[in-house]
Amino acid sequence: MFMAGCEKTGTGLENLGDGVTIAEEEVADLKAAEATDSDIAAARFGGHMFGQGMLIGGDHLFLGAHFPRCATVTVEGEDFPKTITIDYTDGCSDRMGMEKTGVITIVMSDTITNADAEYTVTFDNLSFGNRTISKTATIKNEGTNEDGNWVISFESLSTTTFERDGESYEIVRDFSGEREWQAGFLTPEVEDDILFVSGSGTITVNGEITFTKTIIEPLLIDRSCRYPLSGIVEITRDGETMTIDYGDGECDNIAEVTKDGVTEQIELNACRFRDGFERQHKYWHQHKGWW
Repeated sequence: MFMAGCEKTGTGLENLGDGVTIAEEEVADLKAAEATDSDIAAARFGGHMFGQGMLIGGDHLFLGAHFPRCATVTVEGEDFPKTITIDYTDGCSDRMGMEKTGVITIVMSDTITNADAEYTVTFDNLSFGNRTISKTATIKNEGTNEDGNWVISFESLSTTTFERDGESYEIVRDFSGEREWQAGFLTPEVEDDILFVSGSGTITVNGEITFTKTIIEPLLIDRSCRYPLSGIVEITRDGETMTIDYGDGECDNIAEVTKDGVTEQIELNACRFRDGFERQHKYWHQHKGWW
């Protein structure tokens, strides 16, 4: 969701030049989503184990070794429903090196390890660098599938705002789908999490430019790696189609973006096309040729 969480040489969107593309935005969106989703998963797992008013600090017991120590987690309620808050102090960095400020609120109807349990997530003034996001999401435990894997459905609506070169941007994402957990669902640790993510929705830029987004091959997320291992995202607009292919299972820094029979590479750490991509002719303001 946030190009500020990606580096050109340790910097963000404001240094990427005039032709910022929707492909770069979507790679950055996934990186930032992972930076919050892993924290939320750990907090809601640890939170159901604590009593009213308990503050999880110090060693962050039951939140896992990789939960950011600079964040404060508070649990309200001895019985369900419970409210869990994650409060990121100024300059709080996570395992992916992304700095966050603001508050995430999680309201749980039941322990997430029970089928049909639901929880809502709200972002309050959550900022990454020069970007701010508001978000509401509803998550439900659908139980286990025929393979014995936990399936968690979600519906989310988010608005990201930022300024660049004196121009204001607002990106609204309306997305729904599910996460099928292969491993790590019943632990607070991040690095044992393995899951497939699927879903579809829309992306609207400044209230007037709309894209349709569909994960046509589920994204394989192994949180022992900083990058998605595989999966394909398809983005369409006005009859044109682009795909972002995250690879064949190798933990690497590259995704391939294909449009109009041409394939370019994006560096996932930098969230930008590699040198040689003529973005000035292909950014989202163009009616034809956008990438």
